[in-house]
Amino acid sequence: MSGAPRRVLFDALAARFGGGAHAAAQIALHLARTPAVAAITVVARRDSIVAERLAGAEGVSVVQLPAAAALELPRRVAWEAFRLGALARRERSDVLLTMTALPARVRDARLVCVFANPVMYETDTAANRLRRRATRRTVRDASYLAAPSSMMAGLVSDYLGRPCAVLPLGVDHQAFTPADPPGEEVLCVADFYAHKRHDVLLDAWASLPAPRPRLRLIGDPAVDPGTFARVRERVALLGEGAGEVSIEHRLPMARLVEAYRAARVFVMPSERESFCMPLAEAMACGVPAVARSIESLRETGGEGALYVRDADPAVWSAEIARVLGDGGVHTRLRAAAIAAASRFSWERGAAQLSEQL
Repeated sequence: MSGAPRRVLFDALAARFGGGAHAAAQIALHLARTPAVAAITVVARRDSIVAERLAGAEGVSVVQLPAAAALELPRRVAWEAFRLGALARRERSDVLLTMTALPARVRDARLVCVFANPVMYETDTAANRLRRRATRRTVRDASYLAAPSSMMAGLVSDYLGRPCAVLPLGVDHQAFTPADPPGEEVLCVADFYAHKRHDVLLDAWASLPAPRPRLRLIGDPAVDPGTFARVRERVALLGEGAGEVSIEHRLPMARLVEAYRAARVFVMPSERESFCMPLAEAMACGVPAVARSIESLRETGGEGALYVRDADPAVWSAEIARVLGDGGVHTRLRAAAIAAASRFSWERGAAQLSEQL
């Protein structure tokens, strides 16, 4: 960045759920506090997590579009193609920041792209083919590409043929602090997508010796109602005798922090992640993890987690039991988790991103 502070237009329409939406809000909030940014306008869906988190935020204005009950992707693409340019001109934007591919060029604005969703590159559906084509078109004009992990940056670079920087997501270290003493529960914070593999966690938890600690699942049911229905059915089949399983969603920040601090172990059996903000937040609260042994989760979790390669619930159960029952293992992992989480900062990320505006 050089010269006068920039006016930034942030297209966050693609950040509708969970970690992506929370990350978009944090990026906007922290960019607004950097000297590089004179003003930031965020485009978000009405009643979305992004709009809620940014309501009344100093230095940030929000343009809210109606919630899309159906045909979300075509409606978003059409708005970006025909209306986004006019908004950029109205806001006198110097920079267009986006977390998605854009179907049209926006003149007289520097284009910066942050890619955080690996599914577009890993599954071959009609919607993802549309996203990939739009992405290739977008990056022809982009000045800077970034992704939250080395794995994701490599995926973007290999597909698009352009360098992609690593821009880790952050943790609010004032909110997410270690509990003293540690909690007792088993926790998973993950929206109810099929690839998150809540089924593996439920079977692993059910294999723990009784009495089992409370299992807490926190995530958005709306992302995939079919998967959520299957999770609910699986919980019902366990029966009351198995122990307590709670399912929660759209928690206020204070209650989410309380949930992390009440946990003794955080479990993430997901098969695909570009980063894992809930894992980083759990570790900041001093909660060790048992996580899938994939590159992005290892990059996020570092030495603060135990890793499982496959989906065998018996293996997951044994590793969860180690963290729950072995005080020495828990103490070692807890210290490593806190250290690992200290690597992630929204302030550092915003400073890095602001240099490219």
